Amino acid sequence: MGGKNMEMDKKGMMNEVGGAFVVSWLVFSGMGQGMGTLTGALVLAGGWMAFSGAHILPAVTWMHIMTGDLQDSNHWMNNGMKLLMQVIGAALAVAMMSEGLGDLSPAYDAATTDAWEFSLWAMVGMIAAGAIVSKIHASCDAWVTAIAIMAVSGAYLANGDATATMSLMDFGSAHNMGSMLLGDSGDMADVAMPWIIHGAMFGIGARVGAEIDGAME
Repeated sequence: MGGKNMEMDKKGMMNEVGGAFVVSWLVFSGMGQGMGTLTGALVLAGGWMAFSGAHILPAVTWMHIMTGDLQDSNHWMNNGMKLLMQVIGAALAVAMMSEGLGDLSPAYDAATTDAWEFSLWAMVGMIAAGAIVSKIHASCDAWVTAIAIMAVSGAYLANGDATATMSLMDFGSAHNMGSMLLGDSGDMADVAMPWIIHGAMFGIGARVGAEIDGAME
């Protein structure tokens, strides 16, 4: 039984790598249109259907983390491995695309670093997004969740003034982490912050939504 479970875990991790590879290649790379497009939503929905059980996006993994048993160490370990596999899958896609399109590493600068400074409304927006998407994910088919993520990806917040905006959620954080690991890792802190913080806030929103849903039953 233990060997079978381990084999199933390996298959799940390989599905995570494969799903992240496909989405990074077709959605987040230099030739992709981003997650806030219909193409991005269709590729994500197709990835979920083709790679059974894969989360593909870090935010989705955090959603499962925060709505699961937080006291279970295996729960944290399994989902932590999924986060790692997503970065590996994205890195493989970036490595392949770099051969034809040159350096695809994300460009981060001081302005980008400032964008990740604490913002109450950004946090509230991420939590709200997590609550909404998790409810849809629990009640609807995969393609509906993909459409919801597309809508959230198109949401922007004012950043400092009316003309400067930043995306509410960075669903491409695994892709950026993979790019950074293949580069000089000089901007690791800037890339890691949305990978962790955005996902965690999204997951907290999912937990809040689940608690509210449970209280209303």
